[in-house]
This record gives sequence, C-alpha cells and structure tokens, in this order.
Amino acid sequence: MSLKDKATYGEYYWAMQVEAQKEFDQKIEDALSPYFSGLFADMPEIADLPTGTQNFMRALAEPHSPGLGAYLTSAAGEFSAEIIKEAIAPAMAMLRRLNNRRSRETWLNAQQAVTLSQRKKITDEYFYLLTASEGYEDIAADSLYSSLLPYPSIPDIMTWARYHGDYDNVRATVWDKFDVPEDDFALWEWLSWQRLNTIQAQTLLKRGALSEPDFYAEIGRIGWHSADRNNIRDLSYILPNSMLFVQGGLIQGLNSETILDNISKGDIHPDYAQTYLDAVLTKPASIDLMAYHLRKDPSLSTLEQELKKIGIHPNYTDVYKTLAYQIPPVADIITMAVREAFTPTIAAKFGQYQDFPPDLEKYAGQKGLSKEWAERYWAAHWALPSPQQGFQMLHRGVIDRTELDMLLRAQDVMPYWRDKLTAIAYRPLTRVDVRRMYKQGVLNEREVFESYQDQGYDDENAERMAEFTVKQTLASLSKFTSSDIIKAFSNRMIDRSTAISLLRDIDIRPEDANYIVSTAEYKRQWEFTDDQISGIRNLYKKRIYDENQTRDKLTKLNLPADQIDVLMQQWFYDKVDELDATWSTA
Repeated sequence: MSLKDKATYGEYYWAMQVEAQKEFDQKIEDALSPYFSGLFADMPEIADLPTGTQNFMRALAEPHSPGLGAYLTSAAGEFSAEIIKEAIAPAMAMLRRLNNRRSRETWLNAQQAVTLSQRKKITDEYFYLLTASEGYEDIAADSLYSSLLPYPSIPDIMTWARYHGDYDNVRATVWDKFDVPEDDFALWEWLSWQRLNTIQAQTLLKRGALSEPDFYAEIGRIGWHSADRNNIRDLSYILPNSMLFVQGGLIQGLNSETILDNISKGDIHPDYAQTYLDAVLTKPASIDLMAYHLRKDPSLSTLEQELKKIGIHPNYTDVYKTLAYQIPPVADIITMAVREAFTPTIAAKFGQYQDFPPDLEKYAGQKGLSKEWAERYWAAHWALPSPQQGFQMLHRGVIDRTELDMLLRAQDVMPYWRDKLTAIAYRPLTRVDVRRMYKQGVLNEREVFESYQDQGYDDENAERMAEFTVKQTLASLSKFTSSDIIKAFSNRMIDRSTAISLLRDIDIRPEDANYIVSTAEYKRQWEFTDDQISGIRNLYKKRIYDENQTRDKLTKLNLPADQIDVLMQQWFYDKVDELDATWSTA
C-alpha cells in the first residue's frame, strides 16, 4: 500500500492525513526556520562545535524535509517557555514575596529548630511545635535533636581513646563510642595518627636523624611532588643574612659580583644589592675624616661632602668643622696657665718660646691646633726645677723669695701652702747641737723643747727629750752618775737604802733603782764567795786544811755538791803538781 495506490476508503483517508500532515509540517518549517537561522547566526562559537552537531543545527536552520516540523515546534516551544520563564521570574519573585508578607505561613524547619534549641534561644514547647509542623512526633524530634548534636570525628574519637584506654590498641574504647566498620578501622586509625610535617622532616635531616634518601621518602609521603623535593631540602637550611654574606665574602676574598649575588640570596632585591653593600661597608668615623682632611687640607673645604657620605646632615657640618680645630684638654690648659703660657711677657722673660721648631706649627695644625696653641704647648713643655732645688737656690742666694714663689706656682703648689713649704726649707738644729747649745746656755729649756718639735717629735716625746737633755747636762756637770753609786754600794761604803735613794735622786725610777741595787748586791755576794773559795783553796794547798776540813768549809758556803767535787779534784792535782816540783832526786 502506498499513497499513490489508494484502494479503499481507509487507505484514501490515511493518505489524505499524511498529505495534510506534510503540508502542516511544511508550513511550520517555513515559519520557524528563519528564526532558528537568525538565532544560530548570532552564535560565533558554532564553528568550535563537533561536526555532527554543526550539521544538526544547520538542518534546523535550513530544513530539507517536512519531517523536522514537529521537532522544530517542540524546540521552539521549549525555547519560548524558557525565555518567558526568565522574563517573568522577577515578577513572580515579587508576587511570592508579596504573598508571603500577607500570609506569613513560612515556618522554621526542623534543623533550624534544633539549632535554636541547642543555643537555648527557644523553649521546649516551641521546639516541639516547630518539629510537629514538619510531621515529627516528640520522640522523633528528640532523636532528631540528638542526631544533630555536634559529635567528634572518628580521628578525634581515636585520639580520645588513646588517653582513656590502651593507646596501642584503641579498638574496644573506640567502639564504645562509635560504630567504626571493622574493615575500615585500620584506615581511620592511621588517619588519626600524628605524622611528621615538612618542618619536622627538615629538622630531622639537619640533625642527622634522617638520611637524605629517608628525607626524600618522607616528604614524598607528606605529599611533595618529586620536582619540588630538592627545593624542600634546600629550604631545610637557613642562609646567612646579607650582612653575614658580606662579612664572610670579604674575609674569603670573593669578588664583588659573587658578594652581590650572595646579598640577593639574603633577601635583598638584586636591584638594591649594590646599595646595600655600599651601606654596610665600614666607613671612617667622623673624627677620622676630620683628622684626615686636616692633614690634607687644613681649611676643610671638602669635609662637608665626605661627612654627608657617612650620614652627617649638612646642617651640622659647621659643628664638625668647629670641633675639628681643637682646644687642648683642661689639664693642659691649667698647666699652660701656671707656667705663664697665657702671659707671653713673663714666658718670654723665662725663655719659654726659645728653640720653637717651625715644624711644630705645621704638624700641630694637622692635629687641629692653631699656632697660638702650639706656642703655648711649647712654652709649657719645659721641665721645672723641683721645689727642693728651688730651696737650695734660695739658700745659696741664686733666687729670691719672689722667684721661689713663682717656681712653686709653676709646680702647681696651692697658694696656701707656698709660705709654709718655704718655712720648712731651712734645716732644724740637730739633737747634738741642741744639747751643746743648752749646755752652753744658748738655748733655754723651752727652746730645747721647740727644737725637738722641729725635728719631728710630737709634744710628748719632745718634752721627754728636753727633760733628758736637761738632766744629762746636769749630771755631766756634777760628775755624779749611777756607776758611782753602784761602786760605792759594792765596796760597802753605803747601804742598800742609801744606794736606792741616791739613784732616785738622779731620776732613776724606783723599780729600776731596786733592780740595779739588787743586781749589784748579787754581784757583791758572788765576788765575796769567790774570795772565800780562793782562801779555802790556799789553806788546802798549804795543808792547813785536810780534805775533810776543806769539804766542810765549802759546804758551809752553800755550794752544790757536784761543784765541791769538781773543786776538790782540781785542787788535788794542783797540790800534787806542787809536791812534784818541791821534791827532786838531787
């Protein structure tokens, strides 16, 4: 059966429908294809689409068969619906907002109700009302509340379990809190372990705890790409700062290019590396610059530019120029003053400017000293006679008191002490001179006392020396001494009390007088005993006393027994010698 062979009414009717549909589709194609053609023409990206897609879109724009009519109608309808939807969307939104404001029927959802309840912002009654509006029973709302409570993550639970159970086996403790699947437990446990981070791995490398292969493996596990691992290794080490790079490079003798490159490695921008190097290199101190320019140009005409290079503000150049021309220290100025360097007439009188060397002015100028200061230094440099030499010159009449006073002033002696030093320039009387002059009546007792004070004795000792001198002089004049008294006592011309009294009369202290007399008495007794022993010996040798009588006499002298034995032995041999000499064989 075909459209051309219509045998029955049904076939004829079907054929007419097909022809009508074809005609209808053709009308649709004719109506819609211009719009698709214009629409696709405004799309420049069509050329970038796949070839099949491009052919399909061209067929829609220029259909070759009425069969595309239904598709074009459907596509056009959907396209129009989307355009209308987008066009009326703002108006529909305004309509919805208007209706919402009027009806106010939008409620909080269950999750928002749980959040507000957790924050204690709503009552339990309001909470259950909101959850009921979404169809939750109270028990279900409670479960919803519990399900939305914050809960630790599985790694956090495992961390907690290590502190509240066996930290090497946390399964039982974890499962008490959370149902972690057994086949995933090892995974979750590994995720909960602490792992080395990049900085820690770098630190372990620097300390030698990780070898380089182990370090590379560790940072690979951390997540660093192989292309970045060498850079991460380099970042393990801190580079010296730019200042240290400069100092080390100078000591190592590196060239300027290398030093500048190293400065940039120390975080200084390469464009400013030379500026940084110029800034950190040591410059002369301001005092050194002034000293240098004084030697080269005493007028200091270029000093301002050089000071500016080391950071001195131009406003202060005059300050440095002024300070460059020195004023001597105060101590030197005082020395110049006391040596008359500020009174040229007096200094010239003493010849203090003589032999002034011309080069001194030149070199002093290079030190910042004017000619006047150089001359004052020269006038004050001469060595002065000592005060003692000045006293000698005064004694010999070489100088007078006025000139001596000038010398003492030049020697920095205070005015208060000059007269007093001059007063002690003369020698005091010696002790021998004092005794002789008192003996001759030249000095009285008061003058004797003062003379000893002049020699350096304090008042007490000066008084003693004066008293001694007086008594010694009187004793020598009377020719009566302690020796005379002791001699008279030893010869029994005076008794003990008389001897002591006489000694006290010549100012011997009582205790000393007793000691002297006692000593003389012992000596007198010992001499008498010696005389008795000599007499007994003579009688024994002459055989007037026999041995027994001799021993008896010696015993009465209170001699020790051993001494008696020694004496008897000596005397026995003396007597034998006499017998031998008396008897002969003639």
